[in-house]
This record gives sequence, C-alpha cells and structure tokens, in this order.
Amino acid sequence: MPIATGTRLGPYEILAPLGAGGMGEVYRARDPRLGRDVAIKVLPQEVAGDPTRLRRFEQEARAVAALSHPNVLAIFDVSSGSPPFLVTELLEGDTLRARIARGRLPAGDAVEIMLPLVAGLAAAHSRGIVHRDLKPDNIFLTRDGLVKILDFGLAKAMMPEGAAEADLTRAPTLDSAIVGTVGYMAPEQIRGRAVDPRTDIFAVGAVLYEMVSGERAFKGDSLADTMTAVLREAVPEISPRVALPPSLSRIIHRCLDKNPDGRFQSARDLAFALEPLATRAAAAPETKKSAKSIAVLPFANMSGDPENEYFSDGLAEELINALAALPDLRVAARTSAFQFRGRTGDVREIGRQLSVDHVLEGSVRRAGNRLRITAQLISVHDGYHLWSERYDREMADVFDIQDEITAAIVKTIEPTLVGRAVAPVKRHTHDVAAFELYLRGRHLWYIRTPQSTRAAIECYERAIAIDEDYALAYAGMAESYGTMALYGFVRPAEAKVKGQAAAARAMTLEPDLAESHLAMALCAIWLTGDWQAAGRHLQEGLAIQPDSSFTQAYYGFHLAQIGRYDEAVACAHKALTLDALAPFMHACASVVSYAAGRYEEAVRHGDRALELHPDFAMALYLTAFSLCQLGRFDAAIERLERLAAVGGRHPIFVGLLGYGYGAAGRRDEAMALSDELNRRRASEYVIPSAFLLICAGLGDRDRLYDALIECVQEGVSGPAVVLWLSPHLPALNAEPRFAEVFSSLGCGSPE
Repeated sequence: MPIATGTRLGPYEILAPLGAGGMGEVYRARDPRLGRDVAIKVLPQEVAGDPTRLRRFEQEARAVAALSHPNVLAIFDVSSGSPPFLVTELLEGDTLRARIARGRLPAGDAVEIMLPLVAGLAAAHSRGIVHRDLKPDNIFLTRDGLVKILDFGLAKAMMPEGAAEADLTRAPTLDSAIVGTVGYMAPEQIRGRAVDPRTDIFAVGAVLYEMVSGERAFKGDSLADTMTAVLREAVPEISPRVALPPSLSRIIHRCLDKNPDGRFQSARDLAFALEPLATRAAAAPETKKSAKSIAVLPFANMSGDPENEYFSDGLAEELINALAALPDLRVAARTSAFQFRGRTGDVREIGRQLSVDHVLEGSVRRAGNRLRITAQLISVHDGYHLWSERYDREMADVFDIQDEITAAIVKTIEPTLVGRAVAPVKRHTHDVAAFELYLRGRHLWYIRTPQSTRAAIECYERAIAIDEDYALAYAGMAESYGTMALYGFVRPAEAKVKGQAAAARAMTLEPDLAESHLAMALCAIWLTGDWQAAGRHLQEGLAIQPDSSFTQAYYGFHLAQIGRYDEAVACAHKALTLDALAPFMHACASVVSYAAGRYEEAVRHGDRALELHPDFAMALYLTAFSLCQLGRFDAAIERLERLAAVGGRHPIFVGLLGYGYGAAGRRDEAMALSDELNRRRASEYVIPSAFLLICAGLGDRDRLYDALIECVQEGVSGPAVVLWLSPHLPALNAEPRFAEVFSSLGCGSPE
C-alpha cells in the first residue's frame, strides 16, 4: 500500500511518491535535521520478510555508500525498521532510457555520458562491487549535466539465499528482472556462472550500442529468443547512416564479446579507450584530418649538461612554430608532443596517439659555440625514415639550420612543393644570444614555481637588454608577471606595472603577433580585471592564430567567468583537441567545469591532467575544490596537503589547504593555518586571497568580507576572486555588501 504524504519514516517526512520498480516504491522526503530533500526507497515485501536477505541488503548498501563517488548514487542511510527503507540523494532530471526514447544520441554525446559512468564503475570494481543490472533505466542524467549510476550493487543483495544468478522465473518481463535484465546481461550471467567486472563491461557495450543506434543490440520476440541472441548471435551492425567513428564501433564490439577474456579487462582500460574520442567527438565539425600532419618531438640533449636541455627543447619548439605557419600542414601542439620526451617506443604508436602521419625527432650536441644537430623524419604508417640530416655548425648558424630543416621536411611530405622555395620564417630577433635567452625563459616559465617564474623574467630581461625590440620576450615577461600576481609570488601592484608595460611594448612592436594579444589578455585577466579587454584580445589572438591551444583555453576560461558556459565548454574542448596530452589544457577544462558547477566533469578533467603531471598545482587545487563541493572531503584534503608540500608551503597554497579544512568542518586546523599566515606577514608577502580562501571554507562571512575588501585594495584581480569563490557567489551576492563589491569587480558582467 502506498505511503501517505506526511507519514514519517524514522526522522524523514514523506512528501510525494516518485515511482516504483524492482527496488520498491520511491518517495520524495524531507530530512528536517539537515534541511534537505532526499529520496526514500521502501523495499519490496519479499526482502522485508526475509531476515537473511535484509541483513545482506544492509551490508551491500553500506558497501556502496562507502564508495562516495560522484557518479554513483549517494546512499545516506539504511533502516531495517518496518518498513525497511533506503535513503539516497534526490536527483532532478531523467533516466537514460527516457533520453534514448527521444532519439538516438550523437557519438560525442554518448561518449561524454559514458566516461563518467565508466569512472563510477571503476571505483566500484576496485572495491569488489559489481552492478549486475546496468541498463539505461539505471543510469540517470541530472539537469545540471551529471551522470549517476542507480541501484549499484544492490541486485544480488535482494536475491533469495542460494538462488542462482540466472534464475529469471521471478522476472516475467524483460525489464523487471531483479538480478539482471536480458539484453544487457552477459552470457556468463545468463548461464548462472560467476560474474566479475567484465560482466558490467558487457552491459556498457549494450547500453552504448543502444545510445548511438537507437536500437537494442540483442532483442527477440520472447525472453528465450533474446537470451539466445545474447548467447549465440553476432552483434548486429549499426546502420551506415549513423555517423559512428570506426574506433567507437570497435570499442562497442569488444565490450560485447561473448567471451569475457575478449572484452576490456577493466573499466579503467575502457575509459582509456574512450578518452581520445571525447575530445575528438566534441569538436567533430573541425576534426577533418589533414593528409599532411607532423609532430615535432623534443630533441634529445646529447651534451651531457642538463642545463642545455632548454636549448634542445627550444629548437624543437621553434621548428613547431615554423611548420605551423605552413597553411597545408597540421602540426601537433608542443605540450602534447613533448609528452614523449625520452621515450623509445614504437614511433607508430606515438603517431597514433598524436593523430599525425609523420614524426620529426632529433638530437642536439653542444660544445661551446659548436653545434651538432641531427634530425630525421619518419612515417608513422610503416616506420620508415623518409629523410635525415646532420648539421655541424656554429651557434650563429642556428636560424639557418631551422630554415633548412623546415624546407627539407616540406619538400619530403609535400611533393607539390618540390622545386619551390619555402617562405622564410619571420624572425622576431636576429640575435642568437637573445634567442637563446628567450628559449631558456620559456623553459623556466612552463615549470611555474615562484623560483622558476622569477628566473624566466630574468632571462626575458636579459634578452631585451640585447635586443630591445624583441616582442616575444616582452610577451613572455607579461605572461610571467600575470602568473606572479595570480599566486601572490609578488604584490599585484608590482606585477601590474611591469606586466602591463611589457605587454604594451609587445603590442607596439608586433601588433599582428598572436602572442602579443595573449599577453595583453592575461594582463587584463590577472592584473587589471578588465573583462572586456581580455575578451577582445583573446578574440583577436584567435583570429590571427586559431589553432593556438593556449589562447583557446584562456578564452574558454574567460567565457566561463562571465557565465557563457556552453561556449566555454566548446573552447575547452577545442583546446584539448589541439593539445590533447597537455596537462594545462585538461586543467583549463577543469576550470570551465568548476566555474559552471559541473563538479564531476571538473574532477574528470583534472584527474587526466594529474595523470600527465602528478604534481600539477592547478589540477590539484581544482579537483580538490570540486571534491569539496561533492562532499568528498578526505580525497580533497589529501590533494591540497600534497599541493602545500610540493609548493613549499607558499602562502596561496596554505590558503587553498585552509579552504579544504574549513569546508570539511576541520575548523581548528583551518584557523591554525590562518594564524600561521598572519605570523608570516611580518617577514614575507602574503596575498590576501589566502585569507579569503580560508574564510570561504569556514563559511565565516564577516571575515570573508574583510578579506575581500583587502583583495580589492591590494589589487587582486576580479577573475581570480571569481575563480576561488565560484560555488559561493550566488549566496554571497544575496547580501548587498558583497553584491556591491562584486559589482565593482565586474564579476559576471557581459562582455
């Protein structure tokens, strides 16, 4: 009998019925203790009347609750009272079944749903929990774009003691089976054999097939016919009218292999196969592959002196820039190509991961002013060397060497250019010493520590002392001062004066240089908080160089900060398409998702950045902040403590850790960090953002307001404040005193 509105189950008040299914009746309820609405599932009578099954159900529910994963429905409570019930988070949205009923999904949308789903599976499998009944009905798409797996691991707990897993006599229809649903159940599950994570992988394949085709992979006129199709029949080919990437088709068929050994052996393996499709599918209209493409790998430093690595890296980077200027050649981005530094694996695999046809690799041996540079061009299709050369020259000849290598490559991979001179690459300086210092500065800037950033600025200053018209050096200096201001490595006022002057000088010297516009944009973002100027310069930079992954990423960040989230996501995906193996690009995608309140997505992108660079500061604090919003405080604090350690307990990193302690309710530890920063003010600069973060985590609005005013007075940029406080802005803006300050910063203002 349905439970009437107003009835109390324990402390929970029933508000309204939501539906019924194999797991029992579901109601919306109110938890007055925490002031939140929840979902309550009242268990079926056959479970309630069997003490053994009820005990096993409670044990399984607690095991699932311990997962605490953003893509698994959160379980808050379980009760064995009369009636027994389960309390979960309340979701707003619809099931994947309802979404498929409206029409099949584009491949890119299907992959974007599958990635977080597979992440939830991986977390559960790592704890020995198998779902056993994964199907579109048990996958929920929330209104804010999240993916949740429902009823995880509870199917087996509801089976009678000793029942065979293939016992379907209690399930007269396909969609009411308790231990599995025919059409999504793996062959071993139908046969009553042991199941493991690969059983869920089969169900993933069936769901993915249905998402992209609009049809079930296995179906028949009766239950027996459908079972026979699963056990005996090949997977039907998807209609050629469906625009399905061949690689996704292969993934689906591998998931649906009859033999568990033929499937992906873990959810993590499946995620690894799907991940490249996410960025490519998201930018499908722009991913038409050029017939001519190349990746320039970092040149090996053969000099024996690690200090010379910046030069070999810089030489490769300059070749990337030179080749990227050719209109008919697609060049892999620097950061992605440089992920293969020092690897001796099959060049064909490198080409596959970077999606290029050719790879250029080489080495640099330097002794004083003498250089020996070797370079070789390799076809990734067969591994054959197409061209190779050795150059024994003086350092003064480095520009000529670059031109010769570029011309040789073009003549090799573009037969129509044979006999034609390759247009010379524009030189931003003709002084080799200045060029060498610029390369060293870029190398240091990529590291992004206080020490390396200061050292980068020194290199740029020395380059400018040699060539006062070196626009790239000025642009690099401006970018570095933006980094210094954001993290409080220097006072914002000092960074503002020097950074703006450097960016303005770059613009005066080379107004048509994309790097000049990026420098102006970063100064507007981090030094002046001029939202409109930032957007304008980013757009102009993209007009000059549309394939600049850095400019695309920063434009996505800018759009997210002014509330244009869909456009921001598109830019973030474009940046990932251009530079898919760059930690910074994945971190920027995490920023966009975090600003939009899509915390699971933010964690996924940030985790990918950390796979590529385990100590990447930006990814550490962004994933930690998102985990805090998801209530996963232990995992968040673990990352923030690591960040504070690898960051040498710099004040901003201490403040970030204080935010995590405060959000987790560890007030004493948060206050101890605030006291530490107050003591340190006597001997070093402590950016007020550090206190702002701790107060935000503690929820101390009065102290937060004081810290915010200090940020404004100190010149901390508005976009930085918005980034730190994104989840708290709606509530804070409801107070006039905060709204006035945020308005003065231009937060959320349209472009």
